[in-house]
Amino acid sequence: MDLNKKNVLVVGLGKSGISSSRFLKRHGAYVIGFDEKKEDEMRPEDIKILQQFAEMLFFGYLPDSVLEKVDLVVVSPGVPLTKRYILFAHKRGIEVIGELELAYRFCGSKNIVAITGTNGKTTTTTLVGRILQEAYDDVVVCGNIGVPFIDCIENASADTIFVIEVSSFQLETIKYFKPKVACILNITPDHLNRHVNMENYIKAKMRIFENVDEEGFTVLNMDNSITRDLVGDAKGTVIAFSKNKLEEKNSVFVDGDYIYYNFCGKAEKVMNKNDIFIPGKHNLENALAAIACVLPFAIEPNVLEKVLKEFKGVEHRIEFVREINGIKFYNDSKGTNTDASSKALNAFNSPIILIAGGYDKGESFERFAKLISQKVKKVFLLGQTKEKIAKDLKKIGYFNFEFVEDLKEAVLKSYKDAKEGDIILLSPACASWDMFENYEQRGRLFKQYVNEL
Repeated sequence: MDLNKKNVLVVGLGKSGISSSRFLKRHGAYVIGFDEKKEDEMRPEDIKILQQFAEMLFFGYLPDSVLEKVDLVVVSPGVPLTKRYILFAHKRGIEVIGELELAYRFCGSKNIVAITGTNGKTTTTTLVGRILQEAYDDVVVCGNIGVPFIDCIENASADTIFVIEVSSFQLETIKYFKPKVACILNITPDHLNRHVNMENYIKAKMRIFENVDEEGFTVLNMDNSITRDLVGDAKGTVIAFSKNKLEEKNSVFVDGDYIYYNFCGKAEKVMNKNDIFIPGKHNLENALAAIACVLPFAIEPNVLEKVLKEFKGVEHRIEFVREINGIKFYNDSKGTNTDASSKALNAFNSPIILIAGGYDKGESFERFAKLISQKVKKVFLLGQTKEKIAKDLKKIGYFNFEFVEDLKEAVLKSYKDAKEGDIILLSPACASWDMFENYEQRGRLFKQYVNEL
């Protein structure tokens, strides 16, 4: 792909857009940057960086006259493909790709493990990276987890192993992206404000394995009904994983208290499932998925056991923050949908005071409300969805909730109401964009407010 002297439009000037602009400029492209935010809504430091790479910057509105001169569009994951300028580009036959696809086309290594799913992506991606780093010298963990793929490819060799967290938004704009291992952890309702319905959401997730060839592998969860049904469509060799015993010849599973795998005719016992450091059934599932993802790289069972016994999880995912007067605080800001937050609630047996609510992604809270009624002694609700969650709680006769204006008030009031032995859990079941830049900012502010108590 020759970028020299090509007019490339970068749409969406956040982290992904900045990284794409930097890369394109290095490869001789004429970069045109556009973001729907007005200039005064952008971070000044981001504009300063973009001015180094983009020949032209547009904010708020992009004229058709600019689009007519474009050779390629690189769209950031947060930009819906139904936008006028994207449809205009398609109509004129201008290729529209994302940062993931752009990076793949210039990456010198094809040793790629790509991990997607509604929940567990960050934990599993990090865990896969840790396991591979025990056995190989050149392993890079990147993608939706924090560092864009395109920022990591310049110094890669043919032997570099990339472990990439991939979102459904990123998968919408791939064309040739072909991982060696493609993993779908699970699929439950999420991002329906973007995908409109579950059928579209599932199709977006399925794109992760559409280019996998006969030498590649697709990892699928047999405990999730949607991913289990994808076995017939999956490309390459399917590696199944389950918390129950499996008979498949390529699989990772639990039998009794022990984790086993069968792979390429080799059967091995890995470890006792109770020795995994991070708590919860969902983390057992993440561990099984991680084992499945690394089997094609010939990782020995003792390496798997060592890492799984030592791995303490990731920031913002059921992260222990502090204990004050017998009250424990946990940061689960990565719980951005009801399925993720349900798993967080089920990870504890102690009484829970929950802080929930945030940006509305179009998800129903009815099932989540029922679990709250069973597991939670009180809920503090904030953000765009607080009324919506409250309505579903009232429907089932649960009234022990309170509205708060912001996260600091939620922390102060939850601590005031808590008793020794209680858990105070931030697990919003919603995205963060109504009140915060991202879930990381939300989680770090929660920890700051807890540490100020």
